[in-house]
Amino acid sequence: MKNNNIVAIILGVFIFLAGSIIFIFAIFCNATENLKNGILFSSIFSIVMFILIFVLGKKILFKEIETTNKLEDTKKRLDKTSYIDSLTNLPNRKKFFEDLDEAQGIILIDLDDFSILNFVYSKETGDEFLKKLSAKLHQSSCIDNLYRLGGDEFAYISKTEKDLTSIAECMQSIIEKFYIIKDNIMIQLTATIAISYKKPFIETADLVLKYGKKNKLNIVTYSNNLDIFEENQIFVDMTMRIKHALKTDNVVPFFQCIKDKDEKIVKYEALMRIKENDKFLLPATFLDIAKKTKLYTELTSKMLTKTFEYMQDKNIPFSINISYEDIINKRIYDQLLEEIDNFSNPTNVIIELLETDEINNFDYVKYFIDEIHKKGAKIAIDDFGSGYSNFIYLEKLNVDIIKIDGGIVSEILSSDNALFLVRTIVEFCKKNNITSIAEFVSHREIYLELKDMGVDEYQGFYFCKPKERIE
Repeated sequence: MKNNNIVAIILGVFIFLAGSIIFIFAIFCNATENLKNGILFSSIFSIVMFILIFVLGKKILFKEIETTNKLEDTKKRLDKTSYIDSLTNLPNRKKFFEDLDEAQGIILIDLDDFSILNFVYSKETGDEFLKKLSAKLHQSSCIDNLYRLGGDEFAYISKTEKDLTSIAECMQSIIEKFYIIKDNIMIQLTATIAISYKKPFIETADLVLKYGKKNKLNIVTYSNNLDIFEENQIFVDMTMRIKHALKTDNVVPFFQCIKDKDEKIVKYEALMRIKENDKFLLPATFLDIAKKTKLYTELTSKMLTKTFEYMQDKNIPFSINISYEDIINKRIYDQLLEEIDNFSNPTNVIIELLETDEINNFDYVKYFIDEIHKKGAKIAIDDFGSGYSNFIYLEKLNVDIIKIDGGIVSEILSSDNALFLVRTIVEFCKKNNITSIAEFVSHREIYLELKDMGVDEYQGFYFCKPKERIE
């Protein structure tokens, strides 16, 4: 459009000049009066056209220039907006990653439990918190280059080599003192702050941020001395080993005997192992890692299948461990009930529930126990004494067996408190017609002390170690 206007003006000038030349030529050549008049009219017409084209062209040209300038201004505003977070007006994630090329060090800030704030109050309250906190941080003289990465995550980039600890401490101080009032309640949050001077900055800072959250540290700086990489490598390595064990059918049950006062075997407990060549991994080495992945459900399912299959023709009671996480998992719940239904003698089946704070979800746990009892199986509470040791909920849950935590049992010869706790548990069991089983009975002296207190049954290395086969 701009070029077209320039062409029109040039054309007008050309017409004007051509008409003028013809008119002058006619005068000097003694042309007839009619010809002169025609040429004069043409010249005047050319002048008028020139003026008209020049004026309109100039106006259109200036209009085009004005429109172009406005478009350029709009583009600049849009470009600027694309780098600004709409909620906090801080530079956003896009801007952060562009500026990262110049970084000499970075800080990542992650608000602790922000999702709970959103859930308990509302997203609007969460947005208000972020907006006001961002303004507070941005206004601070110690923080000159703050970004919002999204959600409750913020970042700081240092484009020069300097110690970022003082800046992180400044951030921490502001966040700790900051609050908003909602429904007459003061809302405050803490934050985990990670510092990294090592490239790739995002990876190292994020790694150290997770380390800080796990270990409940306010400020943590990336260092090769931290065991982050080692922990991460252990996690990855064990995850691969668990996957391989599942794929190669090397998740196996071991069985440890449980004896009565006459030292006669009365039942077995099934314990999970992972077989690697001629060695077997204990649950302590892999179970916590499995619980952080979907592999835990696969392990539990495999354990149920193999244990019930192996014990099908064994005419002796056995127990298998089930966690609260298992019983709220529909797949495991359904499989367990099916295994009991298909078992030759359901009265020989004992389901061990670990005593944790979650077991205080009375309604659901009681429902689960009732369903197990309907099928003829029994319920045991495992590791009793290690957690809340709530005798009241035991009466409500109607359990059949209490297994006394091995950590307490192992100390009864040296600790009066441990001795008192075991006696209290045994008395409770007798009063409520519940079978008591002591775990971790490692030598005869402990066994005799437990026997004297009236414990019903015993489990531990003093009697037998877990084995792959029942003899």
